[in-house]
Amino acid sequence: MDSSNNMLACGSIHDEVMKVDKINDDDACWEPATGMCFSCLDEVKSFYGEYALKKGFRWKIRTSRKGPDGEICYLILACSREGSKASKVSCTLKTLPEKVKSCPAKICIKLEEDGLWYIRKFESDHSHETSPTKARLFKANKKMNLHVKRTIQVNDDVGVRIKKTFQSPVKDAGEHGNIPFCDKDMRNYVNKERCAIGKEGDVKALISYFCQMREQNSNFFYDMDLDVKNVFWADARSRATYEYFGDVVTLDTTYLTNKHDMLFLAFVGVNHHGQSTLLGCGLLSGEETESYVWLFKTWLRCMLGKAPIGIVTDQCKTMQNAIELVFPTTRHRWCLWHIMKKIPEKLSRYDEYKRIKSAMKEAVYDTFTTNDFEEKWCSFIDKFELQHNDWLSGLYNERHKWTPTFVRKYFWAGMSTTQRSESIHAFFDGYIDSTTSLNQFVKQYDNALRSRAIEEFEADFNSMDTTIPCGSNSSIEKQFQGEYTHAKFKEVQAEFRSKMNCAASLNVLEGCFATYHVLEEVVVGDIPKERVLNVVFNQESHDFNCECSLFEFRGILCCHVLSVCAQERIKNVPEKYVLTRWNKNIKRKHSFIKSSYGGTELKPQMVRFEKLCKHFYDIAEVAAKSEDGTKALHETLNQFNSNLPTMDGTTNKHEDETYNDMK
Repeated sequence: MDSSNNMLACGSIHDEVMKVDKINDDDACWEPATGMCFSCLDEVKSFYGEYALKKGFRWKIRTSRKGPDGEICYLILACSREGSKASKVSCTLKTLPEKVKSCPAKICIKLEEDGLWYIRKFESDHSHETSPTKARLFKANKKMNLHVKRTIQVNDDVGVRIKKTFQSPVKDAGEHGNIPFCDKDMRNYVNKERCAIGKEGDVKALISYFCQMREQNSNFFYDMDLDVKNVFWADARSRATYEYFGDVVTLDTTYLTNKHDMLFLAFVGVNHHGQSTLLGCGLLSGEETESYVWLFKTWLRCMLGKAPIGIVTDQCKTMQNAIELVFPTTRHRWCLWHIMKKIPEKLSRYDEYKRIKSAMKEAVYDTFTTNDFEEKWCSFIDKFELQHNDWLSGLYNERHKWTPTFVRKYFWAGMSTTQRSESIHAFFDGYIDSTTSLNQFVKQYDNALRSRAIEEFEADFNSMDTTIPCGSNSSIEKQFQGEYTHAKFKEVQAEFRSKMNCAASLNVLEGCFATYHVLEEVVVGDIPKERVLNVVFNQESHDFNCECSLFEFRGILCCHVLSVCAQERIKNVPEKYVLTRWNKNIKRKHSFIKSSYGGTELKPQMVRFEKLCKHFYDIAEVAAKSEDGTKALHETLNQFNSNLPTMDGTTNKHEDETYNDMK
């Protein structure tokens, strides 16, 4: 409220009352004067507050006196450095700066019989320097409007850091000096909002979120083992997704920092674009076998008893025990990425570490048959005398769980060889890490769901709306072009390009079975190499079997098979080699299910503010098309602003809330 308008509205019945003409914000600082009158106490405070802001000092209520009716009738508003302060600390060494300097600046105001407040005394001089340019940083002058608060909330919801959020109001204002708060105030506001979310406790916050999701979709599933504090949940979209992409699942864990120190575990699959897709989540109080058994049984019940064909995990022994108990027919593999990243930790102490590392990678990555792997591994161990390395011995004993030679015989959707486990670190990248509290997790989990669903939607649209041109005249490439999503068709095209480095020659023909030797030129590091792989082709059924097992493992025909197809003049491959899993033309149920359930629970005032802003934006967009429209809208808004009714105490209360939110 403009204090100058208040002065004009209050009127006067005393000769000594000073009449003040209306001033603009650009005018010189408007000083108080004896005889000024105000219609209410809030107007006095607002007026003196504006004066203090322009002069560059902080003010306070020094003295108040009540009348016979119990209401305040006399008040002294003074500079905050008024008075004296005697220290009770005997030590002369002060650890905090002293602000009090007995400043005399003040105004004395009194409520007269006519019901108006009058300035009876005014002291303008200060005993210290004032700073108008720094006055905005005084606590009393720090304010955040609803637009700024909502911007902070929205940005915090999607993981934008405070430092970046702060640049938005700075940009709008022109410079830092034009905004009445700093980035620390923003941080305080965010922390206060986060505390408000979790004031009822972590468990209640989580249950509240689950109930909200269940209300919006009855297919949302959750279960809690409160005795040992274990939790599992899967939203309706995840349950529907499992129907299509639940054949291979990867599991990974990370700890959330909270008073329970809970372990977060995500069940993640791979969709038709090769993207990570969520299939359920769990929070466990510990890593005991019993906790994992409870989690896996609950997940199996959620998915109507349908177990996955394969599971990829790290080397957790208790998790392995639980998988053997709950999923006895499911193939269990270790994530190769987790194993290979331990090489520096386990082997760097050896003098020939670099050569050892290179030899181990060659045995793991450059072998296609079990005999080749056994030969290269044993040679690597003997050459560097590593027979007594417990880590390597343990890996060799469990080689069927992790080496590409053994695991590539089965379908893993590309999960367990050279690429990193597609789990928490991929699906929740940028949303959840080891520093995320449980209360923050509730909000960020929903953001991750929404973000990944949008990525899938956009990939679906691109695969439908555009066509990637073929790189050759092959009818087989054309066959995949019409069926596969863009991401998977690009993988097919990569194999067609690699086919140019292959030369297939018939080695043996026995009946309808033709065995080809395919010579492939590859580059390992900077070194060109040649390798020969066998491809068996059934000339009657058009079945293929390649030693590299790329199709069995990843569902993509390899360059070696494509090379044989060219030799055999094959025009189209059988339908079984065109997986429906990667098909772009199928309408899948989960794509029609809402991907996000949560959202920041806004205060009523913020809800009203958002609705008004959306309405204003629509009107402003139309009005801004012309000067006349812009002028007319400004006039309408100014007219409305001048006639806007005020509630008693509304302004003061709002200012109190504004500052308290930043504490």
